[in-house]
Amino acid sequence: MKIEDFSNLIFNLTNSAIGLNPDEHQAAQIEILQQAIPFDAAWWGWSNFSSGRNHLINTGLFNLPRSYDSAIRAVLHVDPLIKTARSRAIYGKAIDVENADLPSEFRKALEAFQIRSILNGHCRLQGETDFNFFLSLYKRDAGPSFSDADSRTYRMVLRHIEQNLSLSFRAEVRSLAPDGGEAAVISEGGAVVRATRGFKDKFNAENVGGKAHAILSDLSFGSGRWVGKHIVLDASRYKPGMTLVRMSANTVFARLSPQERAVASALAKGKSMRQIAEDRGVSHNTVRNQVAAIYKKIGASNRVSFLTKTGLGKSV
Repeated sequence: MKIEDFSNLIFNLTNSAIGLNPDEHQAAQIEILQQAIPFDAAWWGWSNFSSGRNHLINTGLFNLPRSYDSAIRAVLHVDPLIKTARSRAIYGKAIDVENADLPSEFRKALEAFQIRSILNGHCRLQGETDFNFFLSLYKRDAGPSFSDADSRTYRMVLRHIEQNLSLSFRAEVRSLAPDGGEAAVISEGGAVVRATRGFKDKFNAENVGGKAHAILSDLSFGSGRWVGKHIVLDASRYKPGMTLVRMSANTVFARLSPQERAVASALAKGKSMRQIAEDRGVSHNTVRNQVAAIYKKIGASNRVSFLTKTGLGKSV
């Protein structure tokens, strides 16, 4: 690969990472990579290996039916490429399906989708994460197999692919963090996929010891909240198999649920409970119960003490 072609490839990858969200960037990088290595199809995503299993999330397909994802997952336990690659920081190798020594179950799965040559690659995501980014390129029955030159080119660009993927993903996670707070995206089971720079340090400062993983694991299966001494963690669904955890300082206001915060903000603006009920399209009793819950959580007995304890009278 000529140096000017390589430079253009990296430039295009970086521009894509800066200008697009992570999903759009992953799709765009396939088109960009085809400028350097011709291929017919691709499969990619993030993975980590724990509890004796390889866990895949956020997988994507190019020029393959949706059934491919489930079919290949079913034979991952005998995939020799994963077993070889998972302990390496960066890996890229061409495999000829017909001539390689592959388990028959794995070979049949590939042949069912007319895959005859594979350029398999992965690299460990940079930063505080146990996940890898993997990208497998495929050629079908017609045409030449991937060459040694393709493998060399792939290894050259793979780390740049990962770096720009991380750039795109980290920027999105930062944009989803609360003002003055941190955020992380975790997989089911509580493994951190990507986090803002201060997330781990602030979480560790809670001194929860061996409970840290259990806390994230509890949050990883849907919406939820954990309240510590100094921080509050709020979880919400991010994508299939992934949860967004937003970290805020444990202020009085942070103890309220999102609905309660909206009501509290309206109270601080001087609105009556009846006005709030009309604005939100709910009954007066519903708002009255929410206000009572708000007062109880922050230890207030009336609107004056509520404004004093929350500081909302000054900020809203």
